[in-house]
Amino acid sequence: MRDAKRILVLAVDLDNDLGRAGIPTPILGRDRVLDAAIRFALYDPEDSDANVLFAAVKLADELRGKGYDAAPAVVAGSELGGAEASMRARQELERLIEEYQPDGVVVVSDGSEDELLVPMVSSLAPVYGVHRLVIKQLRGVEETYILLAKYIKKVITEPRFSRMFLGVPGIILVAFSVLALMHMLREALLVVLMLAGAAMVVRGFDLEERIVKTLTETPVALVSYAIAGISAALGIVLAVLQFIHAETVTPGVVADTIRGATGLLGFAASIAILGHAASKFVSGSTRLGRELVSIVTVVAVVVLLDTLAEALDMMNSFSLSSLIHALMASNFAVYTIVSVLLMAIAWRAARLLERPTYRTSSPSAERREEHGTAQPRQTRARDGE
Repeated sequence: MRDAKRILVLAVDLDNDLGRAGIPTPILGRDRVLDAAIRFALYDPEDSDANVLFAAVKLADELRGKGYDAAPAVVAGSELGGAEASMRARQELERLIEEYQPDGVVVVSDGSEDELLVPMVSSLAPVYGVHRLVIKQLRGVEETYILLAKYIKKVITEPRFSRMFLGVPGIILVAFSVLALMHMLREALLVVLMLAGAAMVVRGFDLEERIVKTLTETPVALVSYAIAGISAALGIVLAVLQFIHAETVTPGVVADTIRGATGLLGFAASIAILGHAASKFVSGSTRLGRELVSIVTVVAVVVLLDTLAEALDMMNSFSLSSLIHALMASNFAVYTIVSVLLMAIAWRAARLLERPTYRTSSPSAERREEHGTAQPRQTRARDGE
């Protein structure tokens, strides 16, 4: 019957954390390695090198239970790293091999840096394997899982997050699935992109709370916004379809598209503004200056776009010089100046309408009156005393 193989269970401390704790290396033998592990764990409980030493002791015990002559050992490098750390670890390993005379080595490591010494170890003795130690509850990993669980719970339970991270993707998936069932994959992709883009715009400009607040003002506002949204969508769709079905894009086609889209978009904006004004009036607010400015702006923009369409009708082809001549012939500059003046007048009128009415008596007079009424009370109190 042959003798049991002698196996050296080698723990590697390449950056010499044990040396900084005052523990000399190399270390050979179960009791000495276990004592070093306890001392280092008391010195720095957060360092994983203590776990490596305990793992080497446990692995050696398991191998002895299987009939091998196993002994744990520890070698260290240098805190300077690099070639100096490798050379020092080699010198300590040579001393261990000369003392123990193992048939093979099992390397115990907690990271890829220590495993760089495996080729060096194999040049001195056969390497039977590498035991990689994974810390179960590393602080950073544990905190990452805790934070991830909190964020997932917040996304599911809090409405302001669930609307964006669950509601919008849910709408996109439903729209894509319905259109895919209707064999409209191209339209499904366009709808997905449009919904995703709209969600990004709403979230990017922080419009979510404003939209919810606006839609929940009064039923008048809700109905007007719904009509405005349908009109705006219809205008955009009709403009796109007109461009798609046009054989050639000419100035006349562009002019007709502008006229059609301008009418519906102007109607949509006007309905939305009037609905908001009516909602404020119903709620008891008489400050409608901003709505006045908005209406004047919409009218000015519609007139300017209609003038631009008239200028395009005068053009035979797209060129900068013909566009300038057409704009001058249609009095576009005059309409622009008049529109700017009207918007300035409307803005000034809005400021005057929203100016607060001041009290006839000043706060100081009110305080004097209050002081005067309170004085007799103090006098009566003194008389009572």
